[in-house]
Amino acid sequence: MTEGAGANTEFPASLKGRIENVAGQSHHPRQLVEKRIGPFRSVVGALAIWMLAAPLVVRADARGPSTRSATAAMKSAAAWQVLLPEACVSLSVEDRARLPRPWKPYAEAVRRCELAAPGAQSQIALISVFAEEYFRGRPANAPWEDFPKPLLVDRDFRCVGGLRELFPHDQPRALTLRVGLWRKGVPQEIRGQVDDPAVGGGYVLPVLRWSEVDHRYREASGAVSSDSSCSHF
Repeated sequence: MTEGAGANTEFPASLKGRIENVAGQSHHPRQLVEKRIGPFRSVVGALAIWMLAAPLVVRADARGPSTRSATAAMKSAAAWQVLLPEACVSLSVEDRARLPRPWKPYAEAVRRCELAAPGAQSQIALISVFAEEYFRGRPANAPWEDFPKPLLVDRDFRCVGGLRELFPHDQPRALTLRVGLWRKGVPQEIRGQVDDPAVGGGYVLPVLRWSEVDHRYREASGAVSSDSSCSHF
């Protein structure tokens, strides 16, 4: 670097001529030696700089595509997603036929929400009565219904858990769900936050964790998720 800086230095014309004259008239042995070994020093210096930089280049290459891919995969596996109500869809004819008897009166308002890992096919779905859809077009003074609690089902529509609150609204409360810690397309945890305009304010639902032993969700305490959501199957 020092050598490069010197090469770009411009001397005043008045000094440049004097320096050239002195250099041309000098025949001191030491000066001749310095002239001959000067280029050698430049080469050695360049080699030293390259040897110091080489390990850094190797270390950078060591964190190549495979390492970055592994890191991205870990982030993807741990990614948390917020379940959006607008991503839920009406039940198919086949799914409607599978609904337990208490759900039948609300079938038109029931929605299926896929809990899908990033870039993967959904393995678990949330089945919930959308209360707003049910009351759409009904009288404003229509009484609140005792809606069945949401279900968590696998690809075969087998009940694997349930929630304590309707999604997305259990008037006057609203539920926000976050799913993550994916493994084989299954969210290992489901977290719920309830927003309640009442005096007590919002609260957090018990965390639901996937159990590989019996293939269903259990609350963090170990209890089976939600009351008897699966009892009608």
